Amino acid sequence: MKLHHIREFLVLSQYKNYNVAAKHLFMSQPTLSRHIKEMEEELGVSLFDRSTRRVELTECGVFLVPYAKRIVSAENQYLEGIAARRKNAERD
Repeated sequence: MKLHHIREFLVLSQYKNYNVAAKHLFMSQPTLSRHIKEMEEELGVSLFDRSTRRVELTECGVFLVPYAKRIVSAENQYLEGIAARRKNAERD
């Protein structure tokens, strides 16, 4: 599963609207929709119940949210750590 898809999943779970989430992510709504569909196909479950106006997390989507947050948090931590080490190496 791609990390940027996990980030996009979290944004959509927050806004519960594909258009708003896509604008927040600086991407098109069809691209976001395709990425979420790819995640769902990979996992073999629906993550969102879709209506014309809003989307709601399914039980599996709710289950995934805390894990997705931990994955994104871990990525942010290692990127910050690498950046700090790179900065220190440039000083030496």
